[in-house]
Amino acid sequence: MNSIVKRIFTTVIGLPLVIAIVYLGGLVLVLLCAVASVVALRELYRAFAKTDKPIHMVGYAATGAYYAAIYFFGPGYWLLISLTLFVIGVQACLVIFFKKLPLEDAVTTVYGFLYVPFLLSFIVLVREHDSLGAFYVWLIFTSSFGCDTFAYITGMTMGKRKMTGTPSPSKSWEGIIGGIVGATLVGLLFGLFVVHVMDADVGNYFPLNAAVISFIGAIFSIIGDMAASAVKRHTQIKDFGNVFPGHGGMLDRADSLIIVAPIVYLAITLLIRVPVWPWF
Repeated sequence: MNSIVKRIFTTVIGLPLVIAIVYLGGLVLVLLCAVASVVALRELYRAFAKTDKPIHMVGYAATGAYYAAIYFFGPGYWLLISLTLFVIGVQACLVIFFKKLPLEDAVTTVYGFLYVPFLLSFIVLVREHDSLGAFYVWLIFTSSFGCDTFAYITGMTMGKRKMTGTPSPSKSWEGIIGGIVGATLVGLLFGLFVVHVMDADVGNYFPLNAAVISFIGAIFSIIGDMAASAVKRHTQIKDFGNVFPGHGGMLDRADSLIIVAPIVYLAITLLIRVPVWPWF
């Protein structure tokens, strides 16, 4: 089975499952993000350390506690407590395992948690963001996957000016522009579909909001993809894992989602000014 066939097979099997889980929200979405976070976090830790380290268990435990806090208590001060206890736990390990725990491993543990579980959790926070969150959450995926798809098509057909000097020198500027434009159009079409086909009560400005958020999300999707490429080049690996045949590891598939999710949350919180969680 060649690479393209594997990618198609994985998408056909996995995409409907993800759509169903995001649609349901609640516990199933929290569990999906928690499991994805642990898998991606382990891939990142192993990329840096090449093996499992005892200190990494603090990162896994913090991930479970963090998502449990989101589900049982909501995104209030309990999230701050989870983050605080996590940092204190890492600091305690530096004391308990003095001369046995390299500082680099402690730094990687903290970086990995903030990069993966913390940022990925904004998918849940957007989904549960008042009644409109059920619609805006899809912009995380349309921004990320839409940009990736159109960037690939545009780059293959019109790409000439390579992005030399970046973590992804094989990408082209034409592909980047095509990805951003394509994701913006997908967001606009999604907004029109919600308003005119689903006849959802989301307000007349939803299509415009969706297009603007998709435009911003697409830009940060590119940053997320290149940031993951920078990590892989630094650690000298091709893929983070092989969870998804043809796609690589969990982090390879979610690298742009991780960055786009908090951007969409900030957009609907600060730009659109819909009701927000009390802790903001």
